[in-house]
Amino acid sequence: MMKMPRTKNIKTIEAEIFQKEEQLRHLKERCDKASQKLDALYELKKHREQEELLKAIDKSTRTKAEILAFLESHA
Repeated sequence: MMKMPRTKNIKTIEAEIFQKEEQLRHLKERCDKASQKLDALYELKKHREQEELLKAIDKSTRTKAEILAFLESHA
């Protein structure tokens, strides 16, 4: 014999809504934290690349004008 599904009352629905809102809030917090960490990693990478570039320029035998001309011709 098949049983009919019970109909949900308002309190049950409100409790389920609250639960889903809490889950969504926690997921959003996790997403925001992950996004902040990713942004920090991008900044760190950019900083390291700039350091690398400055070291390469410092070791180079080329003049500032030659380096700038090269960079501008490849932009």
